[in-house]
Amino acid sequence: MLKRWQGKVKFDWHLFTLVAILIFFSLLILYSLDLPKPFGRGSNFQKQLVFAIIGFLFLFLFSRLDYRLLKVIAYPLYFFTLFLLIFVLFFGKSFHGVKGWLFIGPLKFQVVELVKLSVIIALATYWQKSFRPLDFSKIFISLFFVIPPVFLVALQPDFGSAILIVFLWLGMLILIDKNPRHFAIILISLLVLAGIFYFFILKDYQRDRILTFFNPKRDPLGRGYQILQSIITVGSGRFLGRGIGLGTQSHLHFLPATKTDFIFSAISEETGFLGSFILIFVFFLLFYRLIKIIKGTYDTFGSLIVSGITIIILIQIILNIGMNLGLAPIIGIPLPFVSYGGSSLIINLISIGLVESIVSRRLSIS
Repeated sequence: MLKRWQGKVKFDWHLFTLVAILIFFSLLILYSLDLPKPFGRGSNFQKQLVFAIIGFLFLFLFSRLDYRLLKVIAYPLYFFTLFLLIFVLFFGKSFHGVKGWLFIGPLKFQVVELVKLSVIIALATYWQKSFRPLDFSKIFISLFFVIPPVFLVALQPDFGSAILIVFLWLGMLILIDKNPRHFAIILISLLVLAGIFYFFILKDYQRDRILTFFNPKRDPLGRGYQILQSIITVGSGRFLGRGIGLGTQSHLHFLPATKTDFIFSAISEETGFLGSFILIFVFFLLFYRLIKIIKGTYDTFGSLIVSGITIIILIQIILNIGMNLGLAPIIGIPLPFVSYGGSSLIINLISIGLVESIVSRRLSIS
C-alpha cells in the first residue's frame, strides 16, 4: 500500500547539474558542426536545444510524480511498447537502414528508446516481489520480459539496441542474484546463443563488421573506414584540441555520423584530450551520484529502477566511447545526453526525472 508523502519534496541538484553539463557539451559541438551551414531553423543545434527544453520539462514533471504508481502501469506499458515494435515493423519508416522509427508529421520517434525504459520498469516490478529467494525458475520467467523486445528490435535490424537490452537484464540480475552457479549457467548459455547468432542469424555484412573491428585495416576504405577515421580524429585533437569550429576531420566529412555515433571523436578533435577527459570525468561523477542514490534507496522497487537506469546509461557510455576509440565494434549506440537525437535525449531525461522522484520520496518508505 502506498503511503502518502507528507514531507518536503527534495530535488537532487547535483544530479541535475551533471546532466546539464553533458547537454552543454552536446549543444557546443552541434553548434560547431553547424557552422559551415546556414544557421537557420533546420540546424541540428536548434533542434537539439528544443529537444533539451522538452526533455527538461518532462524531467521536472516526472520528478513530481510518485514513482510507485509505475507498479500499476508497468505491465500495460511493457505490452504497449511491444505493440509499437510490431507496428513499426509494418508501418514504420527506415532511417539509416533501421526500420524502427514512427513519423508523426515532421517529427520522428525511435520506439526502442521507450522500450528500454519499459523493460527496466517491468523487470523492477517483477523482481521486487520475487527476488527472495531467487531460484532459477524466477530467472527463467524474467526472460519473458527480454526475449520478445530483443527479437522484435533485432528484426528492424537494430542489433546494438538488442544487445543493450540483454546487457540490461544481465546487469540487473547480477545485482540481485549472488548465486555464482546461476551466473555460470547464464554465461555459458549466452556464449552458446552468441555462437548460434553469429553463424546462423547474422548476415555476411554483419559478420564482416565484427571481423573488421578486430582488424580495421583489412578493409580500410570500406567497413574499416569509420573505425580508422574515428581513431585519427581523436588523435588529431592532441591535448588542447583544434578549437571550436576548426575540426577538419569532422567538418570536411572524413568522419561519418559525427553528430550521433561519433560525436565523442568530434569533441576530442575540437577540445582535445583535456575536453574529452572533462567529459568522461562528468560521466564518472554522474555514475558515482547514481550509485550513491541506489545505496540510499531502501525501497526495493525504487532501487531496481535506479539500478536499471544506471546500467543502461553506463553500458551506452562504454560502448559508444569504445566505438570511437576502436575498442568496440560499431553497433550504432548513441552517447547518452550528448549524441544528437530527440528520442534518446527525451527518454534519458525522463529517466533522470524518475530518479529524482525516487530521491524525493525514498524517506517515506516504511
